[in-house]
Amino acid sequence: MTATERSGAVLFAKIDIAASGNIVAATAAKKIRVLSYALIAATAVTAKWQSATTPTDHSGAMSLPATGGLVCNHNPAGWFDTNAGEALKLTLGASIQVSGHLSYQLIA
Repeated sequence: MTATERSGAVLFAKIDIAASGNIVAATAAKKIRVLSYALIAATAVTAKWQSATTPTDHSGAMSLPATGGLVCNHNPAGWFDTNAGEALKLTLGASIQVSGHLSYQLIA
């Protein structure tokens, strides 16, 4: 079993998108628990976290200002979990460059 398949290991992903897209790929029967993240937008845009397939919202539409963003510091309990077996998607209100990073766990 690799680190990416082992439940509970803290994993990391970069965020580098210019349109809505998956940030962390789905893993069969596992939820993705987001522990921390940082987002920076090139110009003003809204962003929200979703489970990719359903889609299920895990945040409201967050307004990111031009060349600004937000940081959600480490939360050991997690900010939210995706639906089991679904990718973590960042949905943008427009095709704008959004960059950053996140930490997460795969959980049963």
